[in-house]
Amino acid sequence: MYKYFLSSCLVAGALLIAGLSNHAYSSEVIYYPRSTAKIDPHIDFILEVLNAALRQFPNKYLPQPSNEHYPQSRAINETTSPTGRLDLLWTMSTNERENNLIPIRIPLDKGTLGWRISFVTNKKRDLLKQVKTLIDLQKFDAGQVHDWPDTEILQSNNLNVVSSSTYEASFKMLEVNRFDYFPRAIFEIWGELAAHSASPLEVERHIVLHYPTAYYFFVSPRKSAFARDLNSGMERIVADGQFERIFQKYHRESIQKANIKRRTIIELSNPLLDSQKLPFNRQELWFKP
Repeated sequence: MYKYFLSSCLVAGALLIAGLSNHAYSSEVIYYPRSTAKIDPHIDFILEVLNAALRQFPNKYLPQPSNEHYPQSRAINETTSPTGRLDLLWTMSTNERENNLIPIRIPLDKGTLGWRISFVTNKKRDLLKQVKTLIDLQKFDAGQVHDWPDTEILQSNNLNVVSSSTYEASFKMLEVNRFDYFPRAIFEIWGELAAHSASPLEVERHIVLHYPTAYYFFVSPRKSAFARDLNSGMERIVADGQFERIFQKYHRESIQKANIKRRTIIELSNPLLDSQKLPFNRQELWFKP
């Protein structure tokens, strides 16, 4: 009898382990690009939002970073391609990206990607103090990475742009005065300042650039079922307030420090995105300064 009981327990245990193992391996792995940044200041926020949305589908998906680092243009190609190695990324929306990928139209940034304050060197902290208009700003050189949409947005507004090959190179170029200012989103800049604390850089105090845009999750066309689930999960965490709590947890302090109301706002147009595609009808999704 004891042998029978022991044998039954062993079999049951083996079946349980096998079942758990099969369950663990049944999760669909979703690859996203590993950042090229030395320290990515907002990866924790993105992953907390992503995991909150995917918890609406327990154990169905397992997000994983890619093995290699991807600059933005290559990451988009890998997500778009029928044979690409990436399934998901998060980036600024453009008409082209919305046509080639599946946008999840809930702005992760609540539109703050389009509110930009700048890095300057500490020797040029008041360089933009007298800037009151777009024409005033055209006298100075901005820095941007060559494959970022921001580069074309700034240029389309007749601003001078000096482009760099990589994100980290931009900081080095600013340090050696290859350009005058490096615009960054208000939710990005403070973490980036901390990540480059050894550099002679500081946050410019006088102006803020603004243009309509959004920062979305984009899904590969190869993963349409995942896109539907991710959209559903995002809608659920917006509805139950979880998204807003996560956003405030990570970005409340940055928004307060940006002090937009005390800055001169320089309005820019955004020719890369049809503003009618932005969900402006849903006020709860947008930051209001």
